[in-house]
Amino acid sequence: MPKTVGDTLIGVLDDLGMTKLKGFRQKLCERKQEPKIRRGNVENLDPIDLADLLTRTFTEDGALDVAIEVLRAIDCHDGAKELTDFKKAYFTAQESWVTSGAAKGSAPGPNNMIKDKHFVDHHRTALIDRVSQVAPILDRLLERGVITVNAYSDVRAERTNQNGMRELLDVHLKASGSKGKDVFLDILMEQEPYLISELKGEKWR
Repeated sequence: MPKTVGDTLIGVLDDLGMTKLKGFRQKLCERKQEPKIRRGNVENLDPIDLADLLTRTFTEDGALDVAIEVLRAIDCHDGAKELTDFKKAYFTAQESWVTSGAAKGSAPGPNNMIKDKHFVDHHRTALIDRVSQVAPILDRLLERGVITVNAYSDVRAERTNQNGMRELLDVHLKASGSKGKDVFLDILMEQEPYLISELKGEKWR
């Protein structure tokens, strides 16, 4: 199974040792760019929790960039190189997947259509009410080029999952068309399998 961004970050951070890891946390808090991380939020975090904080704060792509920047600042160039090499391979593979027929067919798959409406549009209300994994869904939509960084930020700024899903469905996914909705549905099946299985059961009634 291919390594994820989180797994790779954890491995690199774990290899730092206690002294270097402390330096990493300190330098991370000294960054001037937004979003900033407060010292109290990272104090005593282990590699697993620190990697989770990075991906939640900066997205998976941004977390790699920030980690590389901080590793170089504390002279951990081997770790920075490992992440740089991983990023290049990982996102090249993601881009290839998006531009292939697996992610972008010429038309939405027949199983994604219900009476000339896309599955996502047909079940809009249920998705708004019941999707709970909004942040990881956004991470994957951003990675696959379905939404922009600005769209990602707009949705994350919403205070509730319901408002975030409403913004995503009614504004940003509408602009991506059927191809974007196909990718979104694939991600939903990974992140919300029970919900999508239930909705697909409703589809065939």
